[in-house]
Amino acid sequence: MSNSSQKENMYRILVVDDHRFVHDIISKILGTVNDMTIMGHASNGLEAIQFCQSSEPDVILMDVVMPIMDGLEAVSTIHAKFPKIKILVLSSFQDHESVHLMLKNGALGYVTKSSLSTELIHIIRTILSGKNVFSPDVVEKLVFSSQDPQMVHRFNLTDREIEVLVLLADGLQNQQIAEKLAISTSTVKYHKNNIFEKLGVQTQAEALVTAVKNNLI
Repeated sequence: MSNSSQKENMYRILVVDDHRFVHDIISKILGTVNDMTIMGHASNGLEAIQFCQSSEPDVILMDVVMPIMDGLEAVSTIHAKFPKIKILVLSSFQDHESVHLMLKNGALGYVTKSSLSTELIHIIRTILSGKNVFSPDVVEKLVFSSQDPQMVHRFNLTDREIEVLVLLADGLQNQQIAEKLAISTSTVKYHKNNIFEKLGVQTQAEALVTAVKNNLI
């Protein structure tokens, strides 16, 4: 296969961060696989938007805090104009508001820069498959702090299902949830299945993203 054919089959990545060392680390990580290539670098949100206007990447790795235009505004604009682009937030900034807004604005996932290891390749592949992804420390930020009763009613979630959803966002496993709520693990699984069905999702990560986007947690 020619070099041009190989490049055509590669997933194209745009890295957006105002720190050069982040670009260097990501370049080294992605250099270990043969189906991904960094097609561009940007140091702020405005540069990222301008880049997308000339050549659309498959995935954008987006920081939050940057000069000129931050990640929050850039994600919103890019998602509106280029909905096919998958956006992964890669940041050290992880307060609840920034996580919540990034997901509402169109990001598919939010992981911290501690994920700058070979794990990043798996994370990007997950995003490319259309699934959502969080790093564990980000999940901890998805707490019961912004629930909208109208949205809870819209999805027809019961009080118990909300309790289970909140505990999932807190990072608890089935057994821990069962002990916390004094119910059996099979009952926990039953509630989780109901939650997934009502939210129209198939995985726990997707359930948490949907919950955040709709102010359920």
